[in-house]
Amino acid sequence: MTALIASPSTLERHITLTVPVDKIEVAYQQHLAKIAKTAKANGFRPGKMPLSHVEGQYGLAAREKAFSDVIQRSLYETIAEHKLRPASTPAVEVTKADPGQPLEFIARFEIFPEIDQVHFNVKTMDKKVAVIADEDIQHAIDRLTEKYVSWEKVDRAAALKDQVVIDFKGSMNGEFFAGGEAHDFTVVLGSKSMIPGFEEGILGMTPGEDKIIKVTFPEQYHSQELAGKVAEFAIKLHKVSEPVRPELDSALIQKIGIKSGDKNELIAQVRKSLELECQRVMNAKMTSALFDLIVEQNPIEVPKALVEREKKRLHDEWHPHHKGHDHDHGHSEEELAVLDAPAQRSAVLGLLIAALIRQYKLTPDQSRVQKHILQLAESYENPTQVIAWYSKNKEALDKIAMQVMEEQLVEKLLENIKIIEKPCAFQSLMAE
Repeated sequence: MTALIASPSTLERHITLTVPVDKIEVAYQQHLAKIAKTAKANGFRPGKMPLSHVEGQYGLAAREKAFSDVIQRSLYETIAEHKLRPASTPAVEVTKADPGQPLEFIARFEIFPEIDQVHFNVKTMDKKVAVIADEDIQHAIDRLTEKYVSWEKVDRAAALKDQVVIDFKGSMNGEFFAGGEAHDFTVVLGSKSMIPGFEEGILGMTPGEDKIIKVTFPEQYHSQELAGKVAEFAIKLHKVSEPVRPELDSALIQKIGIKSGDKNELIAQVRKSLELECQRVMNAKMTSALFDLIVEQNPIEVPKALVEREKKRLHDEWHPHHKGHDHDHGHSEEELAVLDAPAQRSAVLGLLIAALIRQYKLTPDQSRVQKHILQLAESYENPTQVIAWYSKNKEALDKIAMQVMEEQLVEKLLENIKIIEKPCAFQSLMAE
């Protein structure tokens, strides 16, 4: 067997392989013998058909299987011999497959880049630090009681936080577009549930009023036909209602989930929850800033196939409720195009993190892995079942272990960095 390896680019590899006839013949005879064990035909018992009959009836199928086996085996032997690390499944093109002649084929694929050393030189880093204020707790309690708010009809102009009932019909260049029309539609002004400018355009309208507003669809809108385009919406306002917030008494506190109905206990639980979330966000921002510096200091080329996989993963992570999407189909070019930059960063970062973990010889701290699993399990009705599931699910367990190693890596990198704390308001931190 001879192999010629070409490198059209830094990460592309083309392997041209020529496999001798004898190897193909051995594989062919093996498949014929296997078929012969169960082959059935009139006049013969199963497994007793003469090999000449088997070859006449199943020879073509056996040769195809022989070719497939020989291609796979010889290709991966060559890949292993030359210590290549394919980043995608090789695309195979058979160039010669004549009877009694050597088999020739070309395999094209990308490889992962070789990363010998990840550079990281940072002396100081800023860290935003927030503390929970009384107004943050009140804001959180207001959010908890939002679903118990009632709406009282008013005869005045629509204001921020009012609930309005409207009809609307959208057009672009005088043409109505699909999905741009609704009747008796309810929206809370300031909820940001509509595209930017839509809710703002309703402010100040009075019941019975008609108005035409102009809005611009976001550049990253899910419909490519509308993304970045200016549209007009004809709006008719039917009704304005203002929110009536219920009294925070023991009955409402119990509905929220505090069995005692005690306001002080509610405040204490809300404070604890906000402090945990604040710590999580501060750490996440610090980690993100740290990873940005690693990417900046280590420019590397990544396989196109890896970036494409990252696009699909990010799309499914950000849009988990989209139906009809699987790993190979259902992702439109428009949906994936907006993910070019984050997918590229994610692919680069993933390779650099893996290289740093090898560089520092890190292994997952098993006590931390178990702690992560326990924290996840606590949010379910039956924590014991969740813990048992993780113990049997290697893929899920590996993901937790990788998270732990990333945490350990961040701690390792921060050991020699001076952290400069920058105070900020909790709401400002969360808004970012």
